[in-house]
Amino acid sequence: MHALLLTIQATTQEAAEPALTTSQDIAWLMLIALTTWSAVFVFVQYGWAPFRQLMLRYEARYDRVLNRQLLLNIPPRVALIVALCLIVVPGALFVMFTNSLLAFIPGALLGAFVPPLVLRHMETKRRIRLEQQLVDGITTLASGQRAGLNLVQSMELLVENTVGPIRQEFAQLLREYAMGMDLNQAMRSAANRIGLQNYRLLFTAIEMHRLRGGDAAESLDRIAESIREIQRLEGKLDAVTAQGRSQARMMAMMPFVVVGVLLIITPDDTRMLFTEPTGRLLLLLVVGLIFAGFWWIRNIMSVDI
Repeated sequence: MHALLLTIQATTQEAAEPALTTSQDIAWLMLIALTTWSAVFVFVQYGWAPFRQLMLRYEARYDRVLNRQLLLNIPPRVALIVALCLIVVPGALFVMFTNSLLAFIPGALLGAFVPPLVLRHMETKRRIRLEQQLVDGITTLASGQRAGLNLVQSMELLVENTVGPIRQEFAQLLREYAMGMDLNQAMRSAANRIGLQNYRLLFTAIEMHRLRGGDAAESLDRIAESIREIQRLEGKLDAVTAQGRSQARMMAMMPFVVVGVLLIITPDDTRMLFTEPTGRLLLLLVVGLIFAGFWWIRNIMSVDI
């Protein structure tokens, strides 16, 4: 009889354990669902408007850089969607390879830096090319003026005989003029779109010449000579400061190289920098000092003429 009671008690305990486990699982699921609902509610109530404003600012930036400066005719909404995909995809890949949800954060941050860097690279490359073509473009305008052409015909001559971004910019200027915009206003729009001081100087000088008169070819030749001298001084300055910029890059790279070498030589001791709180604090301090020194040297080496 006693053995029968023990058997019944053991059976009851075994049946109660799955029920208890099931109750705990339901409680955890309810807690997760409540937390998710609360997060969504807070985001919709307080975070949606700032998020939408941020997306609109990025969309306006893509429109300004891609369509107005680079003249690529890419819809800014499409560029924004691609940028968001570049944030989500690296984060998902990091989670997939590390089996940790926390790995999504560095992956998303890495993807978030890609679109601005690509845009800045494209913008810088185009501006350098525009600066290189400016003196030849002014010489073409002056030649057209000497041949008896008016200013618009000289710009058309420049478009016909040049390639690259300067051709695109002057072609856009002529299209705006053909659509009924005043030529002075079209030149101001081009100067704002290009964003370079030498082009602003050129268009301002042409506008002043149209108001006051004079020898247009001679004025253009003087502008070309001035810009050629400015470019020569800038090239000389870049050559003088090249060593300092190279030292800044080497200074920023060397600590990471040293840490990599130490990981090979003494892996156990070096890993303490990543596992111990004091080591992580020192790494954070070192990275901050590296970026501060790199920024300081870059500012010293960047001299504007």
